[in-house]
Parts: sequence; C-alpha cells; structure tokens
Amino acid sequence: MSIYEVDLNNSLLEKIKKKEINIAIIGLGRVGLPLASVFANSELNVVGVDIDQKHIELISKAKSPFYDQQLQISLENAINSGNLHVYNEISKIKNNIDVIIVTVGTPTTADNTGVDYSQLYSALEKICSVSLNGKLIILRSTMPPGTTKDIIIPFLESKTDCKCGVDFMLSVCPERILEGHAIKEIHDLPEIVGGVNELSNELSAELFKLINPEKEILYTTISGAELAKLFANIYRYINFALSNEFAIWAERYGLDASELIRIANYKYPRSNIPRPGFAGGPCLSKDGSFLDNNTTYTGIISTAWKLNEGIPQYIVNNIKNEAGNLFNKKIAVLGLSFKANSDDLRSSPSVKLVEILKSTGANVVVHDPHVKSTFSLDEALNSADIVIIATNHNEFKEIDNTILKNGCKLVYDVWAMYDETKFPGIKYMRFGRGTV
Repeated sequence: MSIYEVDLNNSLLEKIKKKEINIAIIGLGRVGLPLASVFANSELNVVGVDIDQKHIELISKAKSPFYDQQLQISLENAINSGNLHVYNEISKIKNNIDVIIVTVGTPTTADNTGVDYSQLYSALEKICSVSLNGKLIILRSTMPPGTTKDIIIPFLESKTDCKCGVDFMLSVCPERILEGHAIKEIHDLPEIVGGVNELSNELSAELFKLINPEKEILYTTISGAELAKLFANIYRYINFALSNEFAIWAERYGLDASELIRIANYKYPRSNIPRPGFAGGPCLSKDGSFLDNNTTYTGIISTAWKLNEGIPQYIVNNIKNEAGNLFNKKIAVLGLSFKANSDDLRSSPSVKLVEILKSTGANVVVHDPHVKSTFSLDEALNSADIVIIATNHNEFKEIDNTILKNGCKLVYDVWAMYDETKFPGIKYMRFGRGTV
C-alpha cells in the first residue's frame, strides 16, 4: 500500500468531512461555474481555472459570462464570501489542492465522426503539472464508455509517477444539470459516482454530501457512470424525435399534435410524451454519436438525429407552401438559443432555421431577449411579413398584441405557445397543426 493511499484514507477523508479541503475546478463554463459557486457557498475553498480570459475577468467581478438568474445570485455570494477565486492558469493555484474536478467539454469532431478530446487532453496536461499524490480527481465531462479506463487513467499515469487507485483516487461523476436550473439541481439531484475503488467512491460521496447532507449517491463502475449519462440524454433525444414525428403525422391528418399528446398523456401512467418542437443543444444532439457506431442494431440514434436536424427545413417548407416565395420578405425570428430562457446558441436549431431562411433570399431579423447581438423586439417586428416564434422564452408568452400591432401576414409558432384566437385576421400556423 502506498503511503499516499494511507493518507487518502485518513487525512483527505477527514479533511472533507471537516470542510478543510481546497477544490480546483478545471473549466468554468455552464457546468463548472455553477458547481464552483455551489461548493464555495457550502463554505469550501474553491479555485477555478479557465483559459478564456474574458470569462475570468467577468467571474472575478461576480458577473456570470452567460445568462442564468440563479447562477448570477449564487456567483455573487461565492465571490463576495471570498471562497471562490478564479485564474486562467493552473500554475497559479497548484499548491494545497486536495480535489481536482474536470468539467471541460467533449464535442464531436468537425466531421461528426468521433469525439474531439482536445479540451480534455488540455485539462489533463494541466492536471499533470500538479503533483497528484494524495489527491482525488473527479471527472464531470460527458464521455463515451471506456474513455476513463482506456484514455484518461493511462494518460495521467504515463505523465506522472503516480498510480491511479493507489497514489491518487479517481471517480467519474457525470453532470446531469438542466441549463437555467443548475444551482437547484446540483443541490437536489442524486449523484452518480463511479470510482476506481471503494475509497474513491467514499471520498466522492462525502464531497458531494457537503453540498447537501441528504443527497442520494448512486454507485456504479467508471464505465457505468459514463454510460448512464449517455443513456439519459439519448433517451430524451429519441423521445423528442418521436414527438416530432407525431407532429408531422398529425399535420398530415389535419389534426393538432399538441392536443393529441395532451389527451394521450392525461392521467395515463404509461405515457409521458414530450411536446413537439426544436431539439438540439451541445449535449443531446451529439451524445448519441458516442454510441451509434457501436450498437448491435444500428440506425435508431442516427434516425432520431436526422429527424430532429430536419425540423428547421421542414418548417421553412411549411411556411413557403403558405406564403410562397420568401425572397425579399422580412421575416422576424423570435428566439435564437437552443432552449427557453437561455443564451446558449451551441447546436441551436433556431440558428439553423435562420441560415435556411437567409438562403431563400429573405430579409431575416432576429430578436432574442438573452442574446445581446440580436435586434430589439420592435426592430424585428416592424413591417415584418412573417413572424416565427422559434424559442419558447418566457418573454414571448404575452407578446401577441405587439405582433398584431405590427400588421404581419403570417405567424408560425414552433412551440404551440398561443391559441389561434390571439391573432384575428392573421394566418396562424404552428408545428404539429399547420394552418388553422
């Protein structure tokens, strides 16, 4: 037994229980920053590292670099308490770190044929510049099964003189938060913990219970933790695709998919069909590719991806069938982010929608209340021929009168946010129902 394993079993475990640890979080994006602020607000010393200097400057001033009301409040408390400090280089914080948490992204490659590990390798290089002896490493990033065993552990051991599970402990604890609800879900959600051994499991569990003593811990293997995260995301994404297929079928029969889904779900314990609409974002749209090439019966994941990715074009076709040639028509697109009440544009179907509309020669004007680079609502609606509600932001729930005042000819509602009676004298269409 290594002297560091003895130290981990006694010293680090006791330090965690007494809240005497120092935590380093590598990556301060939409996963790492909420986690850093929650740990800091749990009376722990936290340092965050991110290569984006603009992010570091904003965070150090207690300003979130992206829109999230809960996070903004949590971040202000964390910075003002003095428990959270941020840097752009790990070399500035290498002393006295007990726990290192990796939260960097794992996107697909440019050609969508594999995983882009560049951010992960960069983070691992930074970690190897710090002595790993006596430390706990936690991986939050979404990864294909086998990544930790076949890539990460061999990399760390080859770059250091340390043995995983002996000199340092390691666990896979995948993030499962919903953007906009990160702070609450970090506190409330059960934590999946897949450690390399029992000690890694125990250390990780005690760490997350500092956030919430009642937090449930779900133990599995390192590959099990990697796979469980993918199961959840792929399940949701395929269900969104199925709902969108239902919407297309309802249109063909002149019916309303939203109403049919409501009826199908109502007080029926075996049905939980999501409502139709855009499905995308940096996680759901790419996580299926981590498994699709290795499935026994190929096709279901890629078919779901093709269907969801095809919805923007399908909607443009619907609009063209109703409005005719879109050349030189002013089209106001309301909402650019991939989900409601967010400013995240990564893999957003709304962005794809805008690109397709522009290719028709239309004059496309975009408004999103959470994206600073877009036009104001009045600028977008002024003299617009067509209005498309592309993202179901809360701010769009009560703007029917504003749309009416600007005299557009057609409203297309991707999310069935409105009743057709809200738009007298205007052609109203919605995904899953078509012309009313």
